[in-house]
Amino acid sequence: MIIITQKLRNLAINILKNTFFEVNKVRMPDLIENIFFNVGEDAYSKGMISLNDGFKKMIIETMKLAIPRIDNAFLSSDYRKHNFYKCDTHKRSITTIYGDLDFERIYYTDKDKKNGFYFIDELFKFEKYTTYDPLVRAILIDSSTNTNANITSNETNLLLNDYSNYLNNNKFKNVSRQTIHTWIHKWKIPKIKYEPIEGVKRLYVMVDEKWIHEYIRHVMLNDDEKDKHHYIMGKCFVTFTGAITKNNRKQLLNRHIFMTSNDTPWKSFIDEIFNIYNFEEIDEIYLLSDCGNWILSGKDELKLNKNNKVIANTCEFHVKLYINRFTSNKENRDNLYKLIYVDKDKKGFIKLADEIIEKVNDEKKKEKKTKYKDYIVKHWKSILNMTDRDVKSSMESHISHYMANYFGSRPKGFSRNRIENYIKLQEDKFNGVNIMSLYLSSYNKKEEDNFVYDEQEVSFSIFEKSSSNIPVKSSSNPISLLLNNIAFCS
Repeated sequence: MIIITQKLRNLAINILKNTFFEVNKVRMPDLIENIFFNVGEDAYSKGMISLNDGFKKMIIETMKLAIPRIDNAFLSSDYRKHNFYKCDTHKRSITTIYGDLDFERIYYTDKDKKNGFYFIDELFKFEKYTTYDPLVRAILIDSSTNTNANITSNETNLLLNDYSNYLNNNKFKNVSRQTIHTWIHKWKIPKIKYEPIEGVKRLYVMVDEKWIHEYIRHVMLNDDEKDKHHYIMGKCFVTFTGAITKNNRKQLLNRHIFMTSNDTPWKSFIDEIFNIYNFEEIDEIYLLSDCGNWILSGKDELKLNKNNKVIANTCEFHVKLYINRFTSNKENRDNLYKLIYVDKDKKGFIKLADEIIEKVNDEKKKEKKTKYKDYIVKHWKSILNMTDRDVKSSMESHISHYMANYFGSRPKGFSRNRIENYIKLQEDKFNGVNIMSLYLSSYNKKEEDNFVYDEQEVSFSIFEKSSSNIPVKSSSNPISLLLNNIAFCS
């Protein structure tokens, strides 16, 4: 297998530079002229579209001409003649943001005939068996995290097609949603290394779950299961250190999102926040939730240091929800709420609740009301704990925005084998991770590489014209901005 040396890179860069100047000299005058060629009210728009589409064609033409020249230069080099045999020539097509790049490249083997390679593929880092280049995949995956793969597949027209085709309703090149799903599924999404937060004395932890529809092929189910609804339990944790009021709205400080669908959510959550917060400095940890069984089962796991005091707090939203379900009478609702939050009279609450239940004749309704009363009585202490908090729970809005918006706003199902990837992408996005950057830095990594993504360390300066070693990219020519996305990175 060949190692791409700096000498080989310089050879390719010079050929690419000369080819670009050659194409630019021929095509640029016509492109500029086309801006003023059209007449009518839409002359400017048509001219700019023509210019944009022309730039894209120039880049593809440059690459199509340069690739065989680079390959032939390597073929003629003494280094190649001394070490490698020339074999067959094979065609390849790659979809880029500038259009389809069709080319031929030579297959070589070393003189021991043990290893074979395409010099062009090694030089440009073209992956095996891929039709779309990494930048296209990164853009569409990033877009799918904001909507979904189906909508993204319908919105790829402007990315992969000329604007003129789009306006003229010509046939478009689209990426199917299944293709986007496959890219995400094959991507080994790396762990994120977040910046540690020091000086935290009080930590708030909000927790809730969202039931996500599970997709199961009916052929995999027996007759009894086919009519049942199947769900995946998505768990969401939100940690923060306090809140400030900004523009009449509360803003959480040092907020961090953690989401998962696995069966050991607390273990995974603790593993992550242990590297973010210094638990030796933390005195109090407030757990804000609806006090579900799975949530309270992990309460003690938050105590990572002997100095940590973990206090459970039941969110007011769920208390109000159960009171409203308990009775429709406004006076009774107000009295029950007053007994909890104003009088803090547990016995008085039980007495009034029992009186309301006694007046119900329907046994099923009586059973439901008893269940609501028992919930409040069971969590009485944690409900009162919430009254002492200077920061109230906003978990319902968080779970709605972070999980329900993507996984439940439209009728769709997710496979258990793939759901964790989608959940982690949402988590990364809401934690401020650049999904495009994350994909481009890790798409070709394997699980055994143990790759950890650190936003502070990752740099894509090769895409900045100021750091480029390709002379043409440092020029003031408009096309240079587009050429920034053609990288000879190793």
